[in-house]
Amino acid sequence: MPFDRATIQSAAARLAKLGVYMGTSSWKYEGWLDQLYTPGRYEYRGKVATKRFQRDCLTEYSEVFKTVCVDAAYYTFPNQKYLEGLAGQVPGDFQFAFKVTDEITVKKFPKLDRFGDRAGKLNENFLNADLFASTLPLVRTLISSQRLALVKRPAPKSSVTVNNPP
Repeated sequence: MPFDRATIQSAAARLAKLGVYMGTSSWKYEGWLDQLYTPGRYEYRGKVATKRFQRDCLTEYSEVFKTVCVDAAYYTFPNQKYLEGLAGQVPGDFQFAFKVTDEITVKKFPKLDRFGDRAGKLNENFLNADLFASTLPLVRTLISSQRLALVKRPAPKSSVTVNNPP
């Protein structure tokens, strides 16, 4: 079944007006060329330029969807320059969702080079609510100044509390 860009764009806009945001877990997927993305916007000398696509495709993505998950946030806390760069590519009604970094969500660090001395060890910041909360001031600052939106939702009727181990 082919991707019907106009239908998805219309449905996403209607749902967003109702407070329901439909998007994907990332946006830098070249497999969506000729579907979500127009190859001509990224071509250089007759070929899609990967760097141009990676740099500019969020703008085209935001013409169809009203939200996206910043999956890069899983690997590191986003910094101000990175967030400002994202916000500058999308319209004011666009919403970002951020994965919580593996610095908080990984119970035991995998034995991968990127974890260095921590590879294979327990994560002392696993489910650390204080560390998570420490990232919020940057996001809040950018929300007010750079069109990043934090969706306020009513508190759930029941909730689960996670206590950090000592």
